[in-house]
Amino acid sequence: MSKKTNPPKPGKFVWNTLVARNEAVAKKFYSGLFGWKPEPFAKGMSYTLFKQGKDGVGGMMKCPQPDGASGWLPYVTVADVDKTVTKAKKLGAQIAVEPSDVATVGRIAVLVDPQGATIGIIKLMM
Repeated sequence: MSKKTNPPKPGKFVWNTLVARNEAVAKKFYSGLFGWKPEPFAKGMSYTLFKQGKDGVGGMMKCPQPDGASGWLPYVTVADVDKTVTKAKKLGAQIAVEPSDVATVGRIAVLVDPQGATIGIIKLMM
């Protein structure tokens, strides 16, 4: 994700994370398919950035459940992660990842809607 002078307005899709059962296979596939270069995100953190040139185009993390499904997790920007989580709970969402800060990125949370679809929310650090 590249920092921009104008932050995206709330409600915009801004990032995608691949949750993968087999990270090595995923790195090989997406590097071959799109030419993305996998790079470690930060020391001590199990997250891979996919880069195209200097720009981050997505990321990848290991699936937390050994038998869980691989898939892409989109992130939508919000004005306030904590308020959005409170509102989502009132609307019937479950919280898969409680609000937390990610150094150099911003504040995130992951929601599961009433039908079981998962989406990430983020307040970008600008």
